[in-house]
Amino acid sequence: MNHLLGILLGLFMVCVLGASHFGRRALKCLGAEHHSDVVRIAANASVMNLVIPIVIAIAYVLVVINDRERLPTATVIALGALLAQGVMSAITTDRSYRAAGMPPEFLKYFRLARGIRILSAAMLFVGVIVWLIATKNAQDARFTPSDQTDVQLAPAAEGK
Repeated sequence: MNHLLGILLGLFMVCVLGASHFGRRALKCLGAEHHSDVVRIAANASVMNLVIPIVIAIAYVLVVINDRERLPTATVIALGALLAQGVMSAITTDRSYRAAGMPPEFLKYFRLARGIRILSAAMLFVGVIVWLIATKNAQDARFTPSDQTDVQLAPAAEGK
């Protein structure tokens, strides 16, 4: 299971590098008049794209600190919320770019870059979730009540 997680982490990194290539390619499709629109749109979106993950992270840490038993469930919820936030961010940014009249070639590469990032994050998150479930199941299997036996001490020899 750890090998699968390592492979997914490696794929995630490769995908992020690939997505950055397509992001740079998208920017090369823009003329000077559209560069300021990209900066303006990114600046408006960046505040919420930072605040929401911070709130998710704080909530996650508070839950886990107060109840360690909820770590797997909290992790699944936090990763799902981060993935949903990434998808919503991509959708709203795409709408803003379309409304600003960005060239179709730019939109194509922007969508490709965002899609690769979201897909790679989803792969990594699913890998972590599967690992958490498998680890919890393995721990639960090791400590079942049927495995516990009562230890009885032999009575002390009398008269010695």
